[in-house]
Formats: sequence, C-alpha cells, structure tokens
Amino acid sequence: MKLNSRDYQISKAKKYFNETPLFFFFNGINSNTWITIEQSLSNLNFNYYKIFNKTTTKILKNSIYTSITPSIKGITFFIKPTKHSKTLTKCVILDNFESLLFVLLAVKFNNKIYSTKQLKNLNSFEYKENKLALYQFGLTNLKFYFNISK
Repeated sequence: MKLNSRDYQISKAKKYFNETPLFFFFNGINSNTWITIEQSLSNLNFNYYKIFNKTTTKILKNSIYTSITPSIKGITFFIKPTKHSKTLTKCVILDNFESLLFVLLAVKFNNKIYSTKQLKNLNSFEYKENKLALYQFGLTNLKFYFNISK
C-alpha cells in the first residue's frame, strides 16, 4: 500500500478532528513573518495544525460537519489551546487572532460546530442554559401574542 502526502494529511486531520474536543477553525495566510506568528501563538498558549483547502473540504464533505464546508476558502488552521484554562472568552480570542491575520470561521466544541454567526448570538456553551433562554423567549413572545390578539 502506497501512502502519499495527501492521504497522510487527511488521516492526520481526521485524527485531530476526532480526538480534540475544543478547537477553532481559522482562515490564514502564508506570510513572510511566519516565525513571529508561531512565536506569538506559543505565547498565547495555542497549538496549530495547518491544512490546505482541498484537503479540508474533502474531510468535511465526508463527515457530519458538511455545513461548514462553504466557508473554507483557503489555508485553514485548526488552533487549539495547549492548557485547559477557564478564561477563554470570545473577545480575547477574536482580538488576539485578528492581529495575527487570522479570520475565525467556526469553533468545534464537544462534537458541535458553531459558526461565527452562531457565536455572536450564543450566550453560553451550556445546553441547559441555552434551552432555558429559548423557553423563556418562547413564553414572553407567546404572552405578547395573546395580549395583542385580545
């Protein structure tokens, strides 16, 4: 059996995808100052895995995460935190990575992928809190609807 580089990249990315519970999808660029970008990523306590466009789309088309495939437009980086810290906030992540010329595409958290639009509207990653917020929203709108129709 011959193993070429594309098959190796696909198998490594699938393994990364399945074993890592939290990581971020970023679009990035090949820069001349790549060493400084790597150093700043290590200072922020993040590891990365760089994967190319065709390989990423091939992996995602054959998985349950097909909804994220249209947003892949170039070199994709899977970036994960090296240490489990509880201080990861949306603002910190967006501010630090935009200065490094990365554009956030999505977040994989506990086998679910959240796009950037979903992240802007999401208050918490806790399922029970989100369900409670949806229930309260439904109750208030239902009461509002019945008060108008009377």
